[in-house]
Amino acid sequence: MKINTLLLVIATLWCGFASAQNSEGIIQFEEKVNMHRSLPPEAADMKAMIPEFRTQKSELLFNATESLYRNVEEEEDDDEVGGGGINIRMQRPEAIYYRNLAAMRKVNSQEFFGKKYLVEDTITAGNWKVTAESKQILGYNCLKATTSDTTRKREIVAWFTDALPLAAGPAQFGQLPGMILQIDINDGEIVMTAQKVEFKKLKKDDLVAPTKGEKITEAEFQKIVADRMRENGGRQMRIIRN
Repeated sequence: MKINTLLLVIATLWCGFASAQNSEGIIQFEEKVNMHRSLPPEAADMKAMIPEFRTQKSELLFNATESLYRNVEEEEDDDEVGGGGINIRMQRPEAIYYRNLAAMRKVNSQEFFGKKYLVEDTITAGNWKVTAESKQILGYNCLKATTSDTTRKREIVAWFTDALPLAAGPAQFGQLPGMILQIDINDGEIVMTAQKVEFKKLKKDDLVAPTKGEKITEAEFQKIVADRMRENGGRQMRIIRN
């Protein structure tokens, strides 16, 4: 019993040491969006005007208690393609997601239909269902968790690892017992996958909550999203006719 207790203490101390060494850094994410899946059946002819997939880069900065997810600027962030008097704008909405797990506080600066909102609220427990299914991502063993977004009618699958114990992840996703390394929305409609985990010392002002946008609560923002999605047939793509 004494030997087992000692081993447990050593294991606990080692885990704490390892966690302290790997508690700060940057995770590079790739966001792959299926553009064709967002088109309604009556607009199937528009598939020839736009690529099926669009790939974007983002990054998640984190330490032991905070995280910040943001876009990585790329040269081709604002494209317009189309023909026959139709312009399809594929401008990437500006978005910053800040989480402070110690204070249970979240601040999102999100652009939605051309307007910027500053969503400030407390962090609440996510409605996740954790399963026994697992897979490897970047050498980390990840468990599968699922949830539903009833506002946007989306089914969400997350793959998280307790080897990175911060309850964070890409975009607004988190509240799992470990870092989310992949999010799959509606079976491939949007997939966010970690490409690289780099442990490094962050700068003092790297993890700072955003301040730009009209201040609203999460409930108020979700109502705006629900109303606009109904008006626009559930699509976020703007179709401009000349």
